[in-house]
Amino acid sequence: MEAVALKLPETLKEDELLFVPATWEEYVALLDETPYTIQFLNGELFMGQASLAHESLVVTLAVLLSAYFFDKEGYDVLGSNIKIVIPNQIGDVNADVSVVNDPVEYGATPGGNVSTARIKNPEIVVEVLSKSTRVFDSIEKLGYYKLIPSLKHILLVDQEQPFVSVYSRTDVPNEWLNHDYRSLDETVRLGDIPLPMTAIYRKSPFNKPTE
Repeated sequence: MEAVALKLPETLKEDELLFVPATWEEYVALLDETPYTIQFLNGELFMGQASLAHESLVVTLAVLLSAYFFDKEGYDVLGSNIKIVIPNQIGDVNADVSVVNDPVEYGATPGGNVSTARIKNPEIVVEVLSKSTRVFDSIEKLGYYKLIPSLKHILLVDQEQPFVSVYSRTDVPNEWLNHDYRSLDETVRLGDIPLPMTAIYRKSPFNKPTE
């Protein structure tokens, strides 16, 4: 009996997150023919459509990190088209922003060729949380990010309210410290990297003075 090809919608609604059970092989077969970004984690495809507010916050975070790393030799700040490889084919995901340091370890394409669009050793990943992605990104995806040996910091930034959560790896195996920031007066810390909340949320409605 001939296998039935997995069918996905042609378009997605804004701020929609869709999950579809799938094998790694089905994910691989869909990569080149889907008109939007699809990701794979532990037996499921997931895909979403970002809003303007989400993308504005992503760019702000990329600019802030790029400014810090501008004169740091060997570091690159990368956008969301780069795949982050979760070990052992558990996942193939897109962070909103990531930071990598030389030497970069590249992952293989599903066809087995090494690809500069797949990164195995990021040091920082950033996820901007929306209504549709908040629970998934801050629980399930977070847990899989922690499996990446090189990762030092995971930054979760809420777009609906002033809330930033930082997870930082310690020297103890499998131990991470979590610090939450809720006030615009605070400065987020990724190790030595300062990220003022007022700078992160400079274009957000709740960071504008009332008349």
